[in-house]
Amino acid sequence: ENHRCRGSRVRGAPRKGPPCRVGAYRARGIDSCWFDFQDMCVDPDGRAAYYWMALVTVAVIYNWIVIILRVAFEDESDSPVSPGTFRLMDIVCDVIYLSDVAIQSRTAYLEDGYLVRDLRQTVRNYRSQPRFVLDVLAIIPVTTVFGIASTVSPFSQITPHETYSPVLRFFRLLKYPSMNRFFEKTDSHTNNPNLLRAFKLSLHLWLVIHWIGCFYYLISKYEGLGSNDWVYPSTPEDDTFVRKYVLCMFWSTMTLTTIGERPGPVTNIEYVFTGMTFLIGVFVFAAVVGNVGDVISNMNAARHNFQARMDQIKFYLAHRDVPEHLQNRIKRWAEYTWARTKAIDEQSVLQLLPNRLRTEVRIFEQCEEGLLRELVLKLRPSIYSPGEYICRIGEIGREMYIIDHGRVEILFPDPVTGQTKQVAIMTPGNYFGEISLLKLDDGQNKRTADVRSIGFSELLCLSRRDLMSALMEYPEAKKILEEHARQRMQQTKVTPSATSSAEPPPPPSVSRRSAKAIFAEVMKQEGFSKLLSTKANQELTEMKQILKELKEIRTDLVGNTMEQLSEKVSRLLPSSLLWF
Repeated sequence: ENHRCRGSRVRGAPRKGPPCRVGAYRARGIDSCWFDFQDMCVDPDGRAAYYWMALVTVAVIYNWIVIILRVAFEDESDSPVSPGTFRLMDIVCDVIYLSDVAIQSRTAYLEDGYLVRDLRQTVRNYRSQPRFVLDVLAIIPVTTVFGIASTVSPFSQITPHETYSPVLRFFRLLKYPSMNRFFEKTDSHTNNPNLLRAFKLSLHLWLVIHWIGCFYYLISKYEGLGSNDWVYPSTPEDDTFVRKYVLCMFWSTMTLTTIGERPGPVTNIEYVFTGMTFLIGVFVFAAVVGNVGDVISNMNAARHNFQARMDQIKFYLAHRDVPEHLQNRIKRWAEYTWARTKAIDEQSVLQLLPNRLRTEVRIFEQCEEGLLRELVLKLRPSIYSPGEYICRIGEIGREMYIIDHGRVEILFPDPVTGQTKQVAIMTPGNYFGEISLLKLDDGQNKRTADVRSIGFSELLCLSRRDLMSALMEYPEAKKILEEHARQRMQQTKVTPSATSSAEPPPPPSVSRRSAKAIFAEVMKQEGFSKLLSTKANQELTEMKQILKELKEIRTDLVGNTMEQLSEKVSRLLPSSLLWF
């Protein structure tokens, strides 16, 4: 095939031809593939490719730091690094640069979402990109050319020292885009992108200061050390390499930031260089301030949005004179939601659920993979506050619940005393409400037990409509679910929707629509306004307004508020109108 590495073979298949040279493990869980050197193809998303980019980035940073440093302080005899060490490091970096050209030409690429691995196409793709020209220019062996030229008679005046001059290595700086690509790839994979961006910003800022400081010392040597107050002094205490570098970096920082008083320039070249430094400082620190502000804002963006939302909620609750206990309940719920999710879209978390459905929710453990994928897309997360009822006795069951986090208790009225008592506690991985969804309770579909949250609970809701639409394509899975439900009914030895199978309430959206319809019908009743005093009528109108606005805060909180409002309306209206 044209789009496969010709040297690859499937694990376990008989090997043909010469022995394999290299065993390379491909990323993302793909089996090991075997390659010959001449047919090697690099996965752009593999770990090996990423680590190679990191090595190239180290070589790029080395050249951007060392080349200008050696040009400026070339004559320093007390340098902590010997010239031989620098030459050795230069050779290593050149080998990395040269190898990178070969590797990039053999790196697969995406074309219309398809990973192209054919070597002829990867080479053609690499050569068509602008970075290919820069990569080739960055490996031009200028030093070698000068060394060969020095042996020819017309150029015999070139000394060996000039042959190894660091000025000849300025072409190596053209490899800079490779460093940017590495940072971009790291940004897309890291869990802390703000820290990476802060490091990248600091690195670029230090490189600017480093280069301007080195150029300052070069100009000082050209003008003459100590020739005026602007250039570097020529005093004995300032004559060491470390002292020179530190003072040059200090001058560069002070000039870029325009902080403090420095001697003014004297000659034309000093004026030009100082003016250009000021101009660079304006752009650099404008970018620095903007980027630092963005990094800090991104670090606290979610928290700031949460605080702004909480301030709006607090103002609204105070303006509407909502009871204090309800205010505290809303605030506790908001704080818990922030602590658990950090304002992340909960729907994105559902992508992690198929394994959990298979391993923790027993009712789905034998279902097909396709059904699990469909159910995951239909699950709706919800959070319940401490002491909040998830469902009540006598309600119609239209949903089943899966406990994702927290605990809930099953409450059932004592037939003797009539008091509600706890009969069971459910933990993460347990579920309830499946019997009504599968219509195994003789069509009654009624809740016969209360389910209440113990602390904060995070549940995943699945409606009957969504379950039935998914089961239409999987009849065998429907039989499995019904068998699980029947076994559970026999184990509990109670009515199908009691205790451990207590059913959840109807969806909150249905509850809100029904409540609005009820209020509308009551308002249309003849003589309704005559039955209420002016104060009661105003109070009812106010409660309706609160209900309308509270629905934007949280669905489950609105359900509880509706319950309280319905009770209050019941006390205001005569029993003849309480047909609902």
